[in-house]
Amino acid sequence: AIAFSYDMAGRGESRQVTHNNPNALTMQLWNSMRALDFVLSLPDADASRTGMTGASGGGTQTFLCTAVDDRVTAAAPVVMVSSWCYGGCACEIGLPVHRGPGYATNNAEIAAMAAPRPLLVISDGADWTCTAPRLEFPYLRGIYKLYGREQDVENVHLADEQHDYGPSKRQAVYRFFAKHLGLNAAAADESANTVEPQQALEAFDA
Repeated sequence: AIAFSYDMAGRGESRQVTHNNPNALTMQLWNSMRALDFVLSLPDADASRTGMTGASGGGTQTFLCTAVDDRVTAAAPVVMVSSWCYGGCACEIGLPVHRGPGYATNNAEIAAMAAPRPLLVISDGADWTCTAPRLEFPYLRGIYKLYGREQDVENVHLADEQHDYGPSKRQAVYRFFAKHLGLNAAAADESANTVEPQQALEAFDA
C-alpha cells in the first residue's frame, strides 16, 4: 500500500494561513482533492483501490472528500460522524455547508453520500459520536439498503474509549481496508514501527 499524510491548513508545515481562517474548510477540502491527484499520479498507484481515513477534523475531511470526489473508493471517518455536532473550529463549521437559505443537513447525511462505496464509521462513548449505534448508523444502513449494499457500511463502536485515533481504532480501519481494497491484513502489525523525529518528517528545511 501507498500511504500519504498531509497537514491541515494552518498546522504542521502548512503555515501560509492560520487554522482559524474562515475559508479553512474550503482550503482543506481542496488540499484533500489535490492530495488524491498527487497519490494517483504515482506509477504504482491503483485508482480502483483508494482509501481515505482520518480522525476528528481528519474524519470530517474524509467524509467531505468522499462526498465530492468519486475517486475515494472506501472511506473510514473516525470519531466524527454525528447528526447533531459538526465540530469545533472553522475547518469544520466555518462555512454554511450544513445550513443555508432553503436547505439544512448534517454530517450523517453528508457521510451517506459515500453510498454505495464501502464506509466504516468508528465511534466512541466519550464524544458526540456516542449516539452512532442508535442514531447515525441505522440511518446510514438505511441509505445503503436503497442500493442493496447494507453489507458495505459498518460501525465499530468503542463505548469505553475517547476521542482519538488509538490502536484499536487503527486496527479496525486496517481490517476494513484489507477487506475492501484487497490488502494483506496481517501486514498491519505496528510493533516494528519507528516514530521518526519531527525534523525527519518535514518536507521543507530552513
